[in-house]
Amino acid sequence: MAKRFSFRLFAITLISPRVGYNSRLLNRNTQQVKQDTAQQALKQLSLGLGMLGLCLGFLAAYGVLAGDVDGRVNLLFLLLLFAFLPVSGLLLSIFLMVKGGGKGLAGWILDIPLWPRHLILALSRLGPTHGRELWLFYQTQILAVSFSVGCLLLYLLLLLGSDITFVWRSTLLEPENLLPALKVIGTPWRFWTEAQASLALIEQTRDFRLDSQGMSQPVVGLWWKYILATQLAYNLLPRSLMLLVARQKYRARLQQSRVRYARDSQPQLTSAAADENSLANLARSVASPYTLLDWADVSSSCYERIQQLLGDAAEIYPIGPLQHQAATHLPGDHSLVVVVKSWEPPLAELADRLNDIDSNADKLVLPLDWSDTGVRQPSPAHLDEWRRFAATLDDWQVLQLETLI
Repeated sequence: MAKRFSFRLFAITLISPRVGYNSRLLNRNTQQVKQDTAQQALKQLSLGLGMLGLCLGFLAAYGVLAGDVDGRVNLLFLLLLFAFLPVSGLLLSIFLMVKGGGKGLAGWILDIPLWPRHLILALSRLGPTHGRELWLFYQTQILAVSFSVGCLLLYLLLLLGSDITFVWRSTLLEPENLLPALKVIGTPWRFWTEAQASLALIEQTRDFRLDSQGMSQPVVGLWWKYILATQLAYNLLPRSLMLLVARQKYRARLQQSRVRYARDSQPQLTSAAADENSLANLARSVASPYTLLDWADVSSSCYERIQQLLGDAAEIYPIGPLQHQAATHLPGDHSLVVVVKSWEPPLAELADRLNDIDSNADKLVLPLDWSDTGVRQPSPAHLDEWRRFAATLDDWQVLQLETLI
C-alpha cells in the first residue's frame, strides 16, 4: 500500500511541470474563449442599436412627412430634421472624438435597463484598455447611420407611393429672407441645378391658410430633389464617413490590446515550455574518489560491472525508498553517483533525498537497465526522462556509461 501511494504521489510530481504548462495553455485558451464570447455579445449590441436607429428613423421621418390633415408637409420641419439636427449631431461627434471621454448617445441608450443582462455584462468588461469609449463612439455612429437610412428609406417609399405636397409657412419669414439660407444649404450639390431652390419656387409654395387652393400641384412637388440632396449631403454621407473613421479607430485599439495581451502572455508560455523541455547535463565519466548511492537495490553483479567501468567506489550506501536508510556523513570531497532503475519513473521521494544531500563535489544520477544477460544502456526516452528530472534538482547531472553492452 505504501509503495502504491508513493508511486502515485511521485508520478504526480513527475508530470507536474507538464500539468503546469498545460494549465497555462488552458488559461490562455479560456481567456480567448471569453474574449470571443464578449465580442459576440458586443456584435449583438451593435445589431440591436442598428435596428433601433432604423426604427427611430422610420418613425421620425413619418412624423414629419405625414403632414397635416390635408397632407401638406412643412418644408422647414424637413430641413430641421434632415439638415439642422444631423449637422448639430455631427459637430458634437467630432468634438467628442477630438476631446475624448463621454459615453455618447449609444452609452445613454445602453444605460436603459431593457437590454439583456449578459450583453450588458459583456459591455461592462470592456475596460478602457480595450477601447470602451471608442466602442461607444463607434456604436453612436452606427445608430446615427441607421437613423439616416431609416429616414431616407421611408422618404423614398412615400415618394413612390404617394404624392407629397411640400409647402412652407412662417409668420416672420418672407421668401426673400428664406432664399439665402436655402442657397447656403444647397451649396454641396450646386452642380445639381434641378435640386436648387429658387425665389419663384419659394413664392409659389408658400402656404396661406386662407388661400391654399391656388397653388399648382406640380410646383409643390418640385422640392423632393432638394430634400433628397439634403439628406444625402448632411445626414447619410457625413455619418457614413464618420462611421468608417470610428470603426478604424476602434479596430486599431482592439488590435493593440490583442498584441499587448499576446506579448504579456508569451514569456510565461515560453518559460513554461523551456522548463518542461530543459535537460540536465550528460556526463561521461566520474571523478575519483566517488561514493555509490544505491536507490535501485541492484545485484552484486551490477556493482561489479559499475566498478569495472568507474573504478572502485570508496563507499556504497543503499538508500532505497523501502529500506528507510539514508546516507549520512558523506565525505564532502567525494563525487556522488546515485544508481536508479532507468525504466521506472523518477519519484518525489528520491528528489527529496537528493535535495537533502549537501555536497560541493560532482553529483550524478546513473540510470541503469539490466536483465539476466547483464547491464545495458537505457533507452533514449528513459534517459531523457531522467535528465528532465535531474534538471529540477540543484547541481545534479546524469551519468551515461557508453561502454555498457
